[in-house]
Amino acid sequence: MDPQKRAEAFRDADRPDVALLTNHGYAGSQLPVGGAPDTGGQNLYVNTLALRLAELGYRVTIFTRGGFAYFESDQIRSAPEYLSEHVRYVFIPGGGDSFIRKEDIATALDEEIEWLDAFLRREGAERSREPWECYEFISSHYWDAALMAVRLIERWRDDLVERSIRMLLEGIVDDSVLEQARRERHWRAMGQAPSFHLGYVLLQQEGRHELPLEQRVRAAASQWSAARGLDARAENAIVDRVVQSVTRNHEDFDPLLERLQAAASLGSAILAQNPEVDERLKRDLDRVDRHAWTPHSIGELKDYNYRGRPIELRRTLKLCERRSHERMVCDRTRAFAATSAKIALRLWSHFRVPIEDTFYFPPCVNGDVFRPYGNDEKEMTYRYLSELSGIPEETLKSARIILETSRMDQTKRKDLVLAAFARIAPRYDDVFLFVGGGPRNDLYQGLQHQVDFTETLEGRAFLTGPIPDVHIGPIFSVADIYATASEMEGFGMSVSQAAAAGTAIVSTDTIPFSIHHASDDAELFSPGDIQGFTEGLSRLLEDDAEREARAARLQETARALDWSYKTAEFLRYLRRRGFEIADGNPDG
Repeated sequence: MDPQKRAEAFRDADRPDVALLTNHGYAGSQLPVGGAPDTGGQNLYVNTLALRLAELGYRVTIFTRGGFAYFESDQIRSAPEYLSEHVRYVFIPGGGDSFIRKEDIATALDEEIEWLDAFLRREGAERSREPWECYEFISSHYWDAALMAVRLIERWRDDLVERSIRMLLEGIVDDSVLEQARRERHWRAMGQAPSFHLGYVLLQQEGRHELPLEQRVRAAASQWSAARGLDARAENAIVDRVVQSVTRNHEDFDPLLERLQAAASLGSAILAQNPEVDERLKRDLDRVDRHAWTPHSIGELKDYNYRGRPIELRRTLKLCERRSHERMVCDRTRAFAATSAKIALRLWSHFRVPIEDTFYFPPCVNGDVFRPYGNDEKEMTYRYLSELSGIPEETLKSARIILETSRMDQTKRKDLVLAAFARIAPRYDDVFLFVGGGPRNDLYQGLQHQVDFTETLEGRAFLTGPIPDVHIGPIFSVADIYATASEMEGFGMSVSQAAAAGTAIVSTDTIPFSIHHASDDAELFSPGDIQGFTEGLSRLLEDDAEREARAARLQETARALDWSYKTAEFLRYLRRRGFEIADGNPDG
């Protein structure tokens, strides 16, 4: 379907709306082939989640940062894109016209939040809804997007509190005071302390600033009571409540703090006189919070993983700033999805997010793409590998193939994959190694140099560069062994994809999928342990029957991580957490 027809289909769809937020990297309907800076597994996760929500009958909008050029292009990311007829990308400007690495993305967030808030207000006005009613829920990914969602909710709560204050105080305080409160509602963070701001606005009367505090409170209470037709007993009850709350503090209590305490107590007393307003406000403030956070990574975990690295590298990660953001998000969010057990553990141990309140939602497997392929389906991929390597197709079909594919990043330790294969290649004439991934950066050039100048790799090991989409699924099925030496992963999507394809696995013991889902069937070794790596490869190459049996069990394990099933479970989890989510309409 062409983009214009997709746009029309999206606009005309009769479905409940869901919003996903993923803010850094080169997110979009077409991810850069082979990866790009800060672009990889999380983006694939979000796109797949969006498509599965669409499959369940929702219309999905993915919000991400725009205003800068696409990867390796001069075209600016601004116009909406459509991943499908029910999934669109909306690009948010902010932070300038250049790519910003995720460690520095905080510089863009204020502008992005302003733009996104205005966008949602326009959408709400077009649908005669409040901005927070446009989407059934907001699912954010990584800390930067979560911070945006939390700040949006804070702003919408500011709106609700300001409206309630205006309703309660209109005709009692000057219109100029109410208008000032409306203009400054976000600067004052009204949604964080409704009672205080109600009392504070009521006390903001000209000509009364020099009065003693008790007289000022009594004058405000009297004005309120008279305007609302309350008797003297009600007025006295308000004054007594405020005075008692202030005088409960010791005699050295600072006068400024007394005034702040008086404002909070006065607001509470007025709300107590208006229980229906108080209850409605509390209910509405709760309904505004429709945010669920999927961290994908936690600063504390990254800090632990990088604890032995040079300080020059650690400085660039800005982990203290990131931990502060994550702590704030956890304090103000009620639904969490952990993509690994390690993340769930740190949500609990460092941020006190109850494990029982956290949904386990690892990167799942798209069974339509990652599965065992038949011989006919693999023909094009064998041809692709043959043209790339110069090895005849028939030779490759009868050989055993080892595969590694991931973005070009030092933590993937592709150099170790090549070094381990260089040790075993002389013992197995019928084994070939293909290492995929891009971009073709300095690291890629270094790996190519390693291939070119290692005698035992000549004609046996090949760098593919970015693997075309048409071959991504079949190449896992073509492989007999998937081998990764990655030092750290949020989950290990490529390993789970290999499992789903029915491919045996040799993996480091730091990859969550390998240790939590495949520890009995994958060959595991410690990061950097080339001896353990080569021994694992050798064990699988020595015993074809054992390798195939393990591969079959891994395929069964991966079947339980089905995207459609887990997405439906996620919706059920959100409803248990109190989210009011309409049923999807697949026919809409």
